[in-house]
Amino acid sequence: MLKRFMQKRVMITGGASGLGKALVEAFALLGWKIAILDINLSGALQVAETVNHQENGSEAIALAMDVSQQQDFEKVKKIIVERWGGMDIIINNAGIAATGFLEDTTPNQWRKMMDINLDGVYRGCYFWRDLIPDNGPGHIVNIASFAGIALAPGMLSYNVSKAAVMALSESLRIELAYKNIGVSMACPAFFKTNLVSSMSESSTAIKEKVNQWMDASKIDAKQVAWDILKGIDKNKRLMISHDYARRLHLFKRFLPNYYIQKISQKSAGVKNAQK
Repeated sequence: MLKRFMQKRVMITGGASGLGKALVEAFALLGWKIAILDINLSGALQVAETVNHQENGSEAIALAMDVSQQQDFEKVKKIIVERWGGMDIIINNAGIAATGFLEDTTPNQWRKMMDINLDGVYRGCYFWRDLIPDNGPGHIVNIASFAGIALAPGMLSYNVSKAAVMALSESLRIELAYKNIGVSMACPAFFKTNLVSSMSESSTAIKEKVNQWMDASKIDAKQVAWDILKGIDKNKRLMISHDYARRLHLFKRFLPNYYIQKISQKSAGVKNAQK
C-alpha cells in the first residue's frame, strides 16, 4: 500500500487523539516517518514514543501545533525541511465541533469555528504545499465531515466550516493534479472520538444527542483511518466511510427536495431537545 511514495513521510495535525492518533498508528504499521502535530504536545509526545518503540523502521516526532497560528505552520515547516527535507503526504485533521441553530451561533463561535476548521486547513495547504516536490508524487488529505454533505440539524457553524473544506479540497484537486499531487476529502459520519469535548458553547442536550450518535456507530477511528489510507492509495476524491452515509449521499444527490423535507423533521426534534 502507498508504494508510489518512496520516502514515506507524512504529517498529521491533531495527531495526539481520535482519528489523528488512529492515522498515526496506521502509518506506523507501514513503517513511515510521521510528524505528529497537536496543540496537546504531551499527548503527541506519548503517541510518538509508542511509535518509536516499534521495530519496523517507523519514526515519529511530536511538535506543538496550533492551527489558528500562522507562525506555528512556519516553525513546523522549517523543522520538517531540516529533518526530512520535505513531505509526501499532508493530512489536515485538526478541528473542533460546535452545535447550535442560527440564533445560538454567536459571532465569536462562528469566527472560532472558521478559524480552526476552515482556515486551519487552508493554512496547512498554503504553508506546507511546497514541502511536496513539484513533480510529486504527493497527496493532501483534508478531513471534512459527512456533516458538510448532510448538514446535520443544529450544527450550523460546524456544517458550514466542513462544507467549505470540501470546496477548498476539490478546488485544490483541480489545481494540483498536473503536478502529480492528489487531494482528497474525508467525510466520515459520527464515530467514537473526543469530539464532544471541543463543544464548549453547546447545550447539554445536544451534546448528549451527539454522544448517542457516536455510540451507535458501527465503525471506529481505526477503521476510518485505514479507509483514508486506502483512499490515498487509489487517489480517491471523496472518502465516506459509513455505509449509511454513502446511501444518504446518493439520496440527497438524486432526491434533494425530499431529503431536505426529511432532515427538516429531524431538525425540529433536535430543536425541541434543547428546551
